[in-house]
Amino acid sequence: MSDQLKEKTFLLGGSIEKAISGQVELSPVSVLQEAWKNTVTHFFTFSPAILLLTFSYMAVFFIALQVQLGDPAVLFHAFLGETELTTQISYAAFVAGLSAQVIVSPLTAGASLMGMSHAAGLKCRSSYIFKGIASAGMVALVTILSEVLQGLVNIYLPMIALYLSMAFGFALLLVCEKKVPPLQALLLSFRATNKKLTSMLLIHVVIMLALVFGIALYGVGLLVVMPFIFNVKGILYRNMFGITLKVMVTDDDDSNNDNNDGESDNRPKKDVNHNIFNA
Repeated sequence: MSDQLKEKTFLLGGSIEKAISGQVELSPVSVLQEAWKNTVTHFFTFSPAILLLTFSYMAVFFIALQVQLGDPAVLFHAFLGETELTTQISYAAFVAGLSAQVIVSPLTAGASLMGMSHAAGLKCRSSYIFKGIASAGMVALVTILSEVLQGLVNIYLPMIALYLSMAFGFALLLVCEKKVPPLQALLLSFRATNKKLTSMLLIHVVIMLALVFGIALYGVGLLVVMPFIFNVKGILYRNMFGITLKVMVTDDDDSNNDNNDGESDNRPKKDVNHNIFNA
């Protein structure tokens, strides 16, 4: 008779409690090395998803500019100094950026979940980019709150706005993976980031340099840099907040775990039949 399968859950990595108390290990070198390894390993499945995300954002952005200004080129002429950068143009750019962020936020969440899956040692197809649609409402709301707060702060304190962008970076995953309400997700992300501020700053400096490098290569480098960034985020999330996995194990596996001196093993077993995120 075949062994009966049972569904069990376990937490891989940290936890919310550990994240907000700072009781997590966060080595910038280890995080970046693992992220690069995951980027190379999953390049051919992640890159098509990133292309879809990028083109979707650009399409919404230009459509929003077209609606407001009539000619999107007006914005670029202003940035190049060929025409005056008026309040109307600046406002149009802000609204276009916000609209693009909100509308494509489910795809951004999907890319974040792909990075998280790689951090958990799981493979996923390019179509996983659509996984965030399941939480589209909450994802859009947390994006609106985050972008509006950053936009308001950016008017007077641009550097603080950049800091908030980093500090709110885990909110999307908290909403999707742990089903945390948007405001609470922003607060938890903010508190956890502050507990590991030095490590987070070092990692984000590397990310900024990678972005500059990707753009310098006529944007082609972003095909590598963007997956790298999402993989970094997935590893950081795993180490700080933990990833809840559901697994199907046999009765023998269950009994072996019970006889393990009462200790919990947070690593996936080789004979696991199936594992998924709680998202």
